[in-house]
Amino acid sequence: MSIAGNQSPVPPAQDTLDPVTFEVIRHRLWAINDDQARMAARLSGSFIIFEGYDFNAAITTADGRSLYTGVYILHHGATIDEFVRNVLAEWPIEDIKPGDMFFTNDPWQGALHANDGILVAPLFADGDLVGWSGIVTHDQDVGSPAPGSFVTGAQDRFGEAPLFPAIRMVRNFELLADVERAYLRNSRTPGQNALNMRARVAALRMAYERIEDLVAEYGTAAFLAAQEEILTYVERVVRARLRAMPDGNWFAKGYLDHDGNTSAIYPVCCRVIKEGDRLIFDMTGTAPQAVGAINCARPAMEGATLGVVMISLCYDLPWAIGALRNVVDFVSEEGTLNNATSPAAVSMASVMGALTTMDVASIAFAKMLQSTATTATEAQASWSPGLHGGLFLSLGERGAPAVSALCDPFGGGAGARTYADGIDTGGVPHSMASRVSNVEVLESRAPMLQVWRREIRDSGGPGRFRGGVSLEYGGIAHKASGPSLYQTLASGFAVPGGRGLSGGFPGSAASGKILRGSDIADLFAAGRVPTSAQELKASAVDVQAAKEFTVLGPGDLVIGALPGGSGFGDPLRRDPDAVAADIAKQHVSPDLATSAYGVVLVDGRVDESATAAERDRQRSLRLLESTAAPGATRHGAQLGGEVMHPVSDTVEAFDLSGVRLLRCTVCQERLSNYTEDFKHGCLMRELPLQTGMSANADCDPNYVLREYSCPGCGTALTVDVQERSEPIMDELRFAPRPPANGD
Repeated sequence: MSIAGNQSPVPPAQDTLDPVTFEVIRHRLWAINDDQARMAARLSGSFIIFEGYDFNAAITTADGRSLYTGVYILHHGATIDEFVRNVLAEWPIEDIKPGDMFFTNDPWQGALHANDGILVAPLFADGDLVGWSGIVTHDQDVGSPAPGSFVTGAQDRFGEAPLFPAIRMVRNFELLADVERAYLRNSRTPGQNALNMRARVAALRMAYERIEDLVAEYGTAAFLAAQEEILTYVERVVRARLRAMPDGNWFAKGYLDHDGNTSAIYPVCCRVIKEGDRLIFDMTGTAPQAVGAINCARPAMEGATLGVVMISLCYDLPWAIGALRNVVDFVSEEGTLNNATSPAAVSMASVMGALTTMDVASIAFAKMLQSTATTATEAQASWSPGLHGGLFLSLGERGAPAVSALCDPFGGGAGARTYADGIDTGGVPHSMASRVSNVEVLESRAPMLQVWRREIRDSGGPGRFRGGVSLEYGGIAHKASGPSLYQTLASGFAVPGGRGLSGGFPGSAASGKILRGSDIADLFAAGRVPTSAQELKASAVDVQAAKEFTVLGPGDLVIGALPGGSGFGDPLRRDPDAVAADIAKQHVSPDLATSAYGVVLVDGRVDESATAAERDRQRSLRLLESTAAPGATRHGAQLGGEVMHPVSDTVEAFDLSGVRLLRCTVCQERLSNYTEDFKHGCLMRELPLQTGMSANADCDPNYVLREYSCPGCGTALTVDVQERSEPIMDELRFAPRPPANGD
């Protein structure tokens, strides 16, 4: 037996396929991959899978180059190829047979964390290996001291769930009973996990049979040729899109708060470097790995980052990770938060280290996308950054352990686009197919009652285009036979996880609290269902830490607020009528309309003259309260010249008699030379995090907003979130013009 395409016994791939056959095969593969993912979800017994869509699937070549990743949790599908290559490295090719399936939940082999089990199956044609298919689904509990296996309090992986390196789980399409027993032995939910395993097996077998049919119809040579053409096609288009952008580097920085043991705050950095038709994601500056469960291993870091590229540059292409790996390189020091080395604790990796990496990389990438008109429409501010989730842990009515993961985190606010507002309660960027669960289904599977879900006014980040508002949920333990435990599983409490673009502000931070001993039972008895905390009385209000276990007593009501989407562009440039419409929809308060947007309303209508005066006042105040960077020189307006390309919403690059410069598009103020960071030509002022966002009042006061404005007109050009003592953060630098004629 051989790996098809690499050894002579297998018919060689055709040199080329006719376009129609290529389109048919690639779309058939696309459909098969989506079908296997959805089949696994439909057969699953886990609420988080069949309702929250916490799964994904992929198809790879025989040697482990990924051809398709599904539209579900991106960093699940983007790491399956890593596991396939590990299987190929650990098993002799002669020992891999039709009907085999291999399993892991080891983050250093491709799983995000122990709950996310990967099962992969080799695909054969005429006895030769021609590809692999794989499924990842989330098991509710896989052991560890903490129910649910997100281990608040863990200091290393030995205090977390057992990890299974690559093991053969299936032979001849039948589960190996002894191996499965060993896997299920540690779980509090063995029945659900067993059903999930069978769902994976069934989905992979279905995919195997459908690909067998595809190969039989078109032949092995055509099937192999289609694989290579998919990879070539995606790589060619992505490289062309990169070549259309100027060379340079773009920087972003975020923070991951609370490691499960302490309230420490960890920086995560990403510099996107674009050189010709290649990309480098440089994570230098990211914190060392934590003594806590928030770390992720390198496969998760790469998968999360490649997910950003798929969304932003492959929007109309197959999501072929194998092609992107030929275009993208990574610079990351081992032993850091998102490139952790064993025995780091990683049980929260999927929703902490990996998601924070995606959030930060997406902002650096969005800055790059703004540098050409053709890709600027793909740039977006932060979508529902970080996470605010939770686990209800209790004994059900029959005394069986119940571990229930909430799906409400998929209802955060979407980031503003360069041409439109963010979508309200729009979801999360790492899963295009994510959805907030149906309340009735949730309550039928979990010992809890969801009292309300509502959109949060003033949670969308202010900007010329507003970030989407986010979701708040309230729930109580219900029909449990014993005490209930609630685990807060969140980030972005102490420091907002989101970042705006081009002068837009971050959305609201996540937050959580518990109303202790509330009078909700009295309200129910009176026939009233409350829709906010203001309607309830409570003996105390506990503000939750980002990672925390707490016991729920009678009447204790859990309230979680998801992060809002961030804004795009200077809020003072927003259409006043759009602000009035936001007030009418209760997405923006009248106070925020004036303080953030400079809009004055009288009897619900925009007062145009008062609004113009208020905006002029606020711009003047920016100039008065701001200071110049040390050594900065004011250049004044620079008119004329030839515009080269956009830089952001109100910054452009232009050529003036052979000299390349950056300037403000509103007043033509020259900001810097082309290869300099324009931020150093701006004025800067520090503002509290709750500026324009009262929900951020509980954030760490050591972190501030830094607003950078044009010294000529006071237009806000960019806004950062930083610790007070940190130096000015890099924004971007364009590469110099290449020498002409080799000089």
